Amino acid sequence: MLKKKWIPTPLVRDRQRPQVAPIERPRRLRPIVLAWTLTGMLLRLLRLRLSKDDSPARRALLIREVLERLGGLWVKVGQLMGMRRDLFSPEFCDVLSALQDHATGFAFEHTRRTIEEDLGRPLPTIFSSFDEVPFAAASIGQIHRAVLRREDVAVAVKIRRPTIAETMRADIRFVSFVCRTARRLGIFPSARWDDLQRELSKTLVEELDYRFEATAIKDMRKLLKHHGIYVPKVFPTYASERVLVMEFIRGALMSDVLRLEHQDPLRLTHWLAENRIDKEKVGRKLFLSLARQLYEDNYFHGDLHPGNIVLLRKNRIALIDFGSVGWLEAGFLRQYNDMQEAMGMQQYAKAADLFLLMGPELPPIDIEPCKIELADFLRGWSLRARTPNLPYSERSMGYALAQMVQILNSYRIPSAWAFLRVNRAQLTLDASLRALDNELNYFAMMRRYQKEAARRRVQRAMTAEHIGRQAANLAIELPALVHDGIERSFYELEHVRRRARHFQASVDKAAVVGSMFVAVLGLLAIVAVGALIVLHLRQSGVPLPFSDGMLELLDSTPPLPREVWFLIEGFALVLLVGIWRVRSKLRKPEARIVRVR
Repeated sequence: MLKKKWIPTPLVRDRQRPQVAPIERPRRLRPIVLAWTLTGMLLRLLRLRLSKDDSPARRALLIREVLERLGGLWVKVGQLMGMRRDLFSPEFCDVLSALQDHATGFAFEHTRRTIEEDLGRPLPTIFSSFDEVPFAAASIGQIHRAVLRREDVAVAVKIRRPTIAETMRADIRFVSFVCRTARRLGIFPSARWDDLQRELSKTLVEELDYRFEATAIKDMRKLLKHHGIYVPKVFPTYASERVLVMEFIRGALMSDVLRLEHQDPLRLTHWLAENRIDKEKVGRKLFLSLARQLYEDNYFHGDLHPGNIVLLRKNRIALIDFGSVGWLEAGFLRQYNDMQEAMGMQQYAKAADLFLLMGPELPPIDIEPCKIELADFLRGWSLRARTPNLPYSERSMGYALAQMVQILNSYRIPSAWAFLRVNRAQLTLDASLRALDNELNYFAMMRRYQKEAARRRVQRAMTAEHIGRQAANLAIELPALVHDGIERSFYELEHVRRRARHFQASVDKAAVVGSMFVAVLGLLAIVAVGALIVLHLRQSGVPLPFSDGMLELLDSTPPLPREVWFLIEGFALVLLVGIWRVRSKLRKPEARIVRVR
């Protein structure tokens, strides 16, 4: 449990509680309501686009207003749109990334019923005290403060909103229908509608079942303990699909610190001094922790916005709300680490290559100009990142990744969702780092992280258990390690493979068209040869069963010597054989191109 000596003095004394409103039952006509609301939003966007006041930020504000009103799944849709910096402008994405899930609370009777149904016990037997007024509320659930009776611990109790599961399932069916329709009609194909649908389905499963978040809290508590970052304790005994009980953290939200920095900076300065908090040390701690989560643990908090960061005494930090955690596939993580290392070593062309490899696919275009533009941007950004007194928003890694995604978008090269999740984690943390340490140097911090990471690797390698395990693994996996080293040495080969696949697809389409053309040409050649044979037979005096008009037409053709007829028929035979061979080759895939596997 959090030690009392780490709890700071209160920064915000009177926090506004959410209002309580009746629960709305799911409407049968909700798809119609959604279609009407979204159509109205599109018409307003069109009217704004035609006005003089149009801007990406204004359009994003309009969309954010509608999505916050719809709540639930639509908040997540807006957040996913804010991640798509490969499709939208930075100003547009910045506004949507700040989309918050605020909602009215629901009556205590629903809270009591949910707890007693899921935990199978009367509420007073579990909690010695329970605040009936919700402490915070969102569209999926709300939080109450309470004290566990047996453990005598202050806890935050998260309760899922009644009927929200049915509402979100209906919404995701509507979104799935829209995605399928857009895909079939070829509307905005670079949006990759299938990927959006999968991301929303994953969100529906994970965020509606609090047992997933309980597992994430337990895992992150174990990992972040080594980072010097506190994670609230979860109580699995009281966890269910609709109920989550975890330790209540008494500290100062980073969002309150940012607000006071503008509203009452003098009071904030006194509070920081009183609690012995150095903003720069806190910022570096957060930076190093996220780097370690990404590059070593491969398990990271995916939503590090200021409302999920809690400041404690003596530069200690706690993180809350683990409904959005992420990890990367082994191959993607390796490429991402290699890209970061190349950037740190100022190998910008290599970093650009690796960045291109992290995308899901490469279009059948010359990607060399894109690679050159990426390398040029990285070269210029690295200079800005090391230059003091420039705005942190232009020197941060989140800014660099967002701009690189924009460059890809200009060449119609899509970005992987895994990369967009990492980018979101970087950008949401930037909001806090900007206020904590505006002069933070990315390259200096990465060098510090790499030294600390190397020291940790040495410490792990020196243990006898680790040595024995590594020796056994090396004996088993040596062939795979050698192969992996070769693959990493020739990462350019992956470009060739991808380009070859696209080239093959293009050739396949051309081959189909060519095969059809040759078939038509062959048919015309057969008709022409047949006509020549008929004409030859008529001029040779062979009786033909044709009409008088057809015979007159044949007789009107000037007669040709026998030798000429032999030449014509020989040429026609060679032509037919050639056309047949070309058509046969086009119909055989192995004759068109060797597949790259």
